[in-house]
Amino acid sequence: MTTAIAFRKVSRHYGQVRAVDSVDLDVAEGEFFAMLGPSGSGKTTCLRLIAGFERPTAGEIEIFGRPSSKVPPYRRPVNTVFQDYALFPHLNVRDNVAYGLMIAGVGKAERHRAAEEALAMVALPGYADRKPSELSGGQRQRVALARALVNKPKVLLLDEPLGALDLKLREQMQVELKSLQRQLGITFVFVTHDQGEALSMADRVAVFNEGRIQQVGRPQDIYDRPQTPFVADFVGSSNVLSPEIVARLTGRHAHASLRPEAVRQQPGGRDAQVVELAFLGSVTRMTLTMDGQSLTALVPKGQPVPDKGSTIQIGWDEDALHLMEARDG
Repeated sequence: MTTAIAFRKVSRHYGQVRAVDSVDLDVAEGEFFAMLGPSGSGKTTCLRLIAGFERPTAGEIEIFGRPSSKVPPYRRPVNTVFQDYALFPHLNVRDNVAYGLMIAGVGKAERHRAAEEALAMVALPGYADRKPSELSGGQRQRVALARALVNKPKVLLLDEPLGALDLKLREQMQVELKSLQRQLGITFVFVTHDQGEALSMADRVAVFNEGRIQQVGRPQDIYDRPQTPFVADFVGSSNVLSPEIVARLTGRHAHASLRPEAVRQQPGGRDAQVVELAFLGSVTRMTLTMDGQSLTALVPKGQPVPDKGSTIQIGWDEDALHLMEARDG
């Protein structure tokens, strides 16, 4: 399989701050790849390094096998979609989409035809003559996508493009983006701090923290088999059990991940106190304490919910307790 993007010991420092710290990474051609992490974790800096807006302090970035650290942005086979869309308010949708082609010297008729095709691709036929101010947030996002795709890049970089949308529209656009990526077959590199977006859309996910990659893998593996306590807690808000608790449960001294949905009420199980209850619609979230360890458990709608302050017995399947490295980094 062809490698589209390769990081080879890449670092980016700002004075004493290591925004990206010796990152190694391979993104395959045609892959929907997500960079996931909290603010300041290095994911957006990595995206800017791919785009050419930043240069590495150390290491090398290869784009389709070509060393690219010294290649200017306009000569890279990539385009970027930003969170704020960056549309020109005085231009109509057609000219916004065709702007990059105009700069490249493409004739008016040809670039307008390409813009119309790109708008049809993102389900906006008939919107070419409107101004950005006449569009909804979701429509502006589609225009930004069309503008990035009209140049036929080999890699599309998406910098939290759904962050400004409301929840329902964001979920709709997640489905549409994934469908579009499959249709086009080009490489998508998607930056987000939303673990739900990353898990639902990506073929693979890289989880960043403090400038380093904590784990790379399929969404199912990231969720079910986190390698560090940070990944377990950040992706899906797992219960991270202390080595002392795990040693009492298994005889092994290591952190462990226990997903809230795996914890159930079980007569004859371990005693736990119900500290707090929160109704979330399809489930009720319980905050528990067990042997001094705080735990979260989910009770599906229709099942009995214990009273706050009561003592219950809990259990889980043996394979639900996933042992991890005792440290992050």
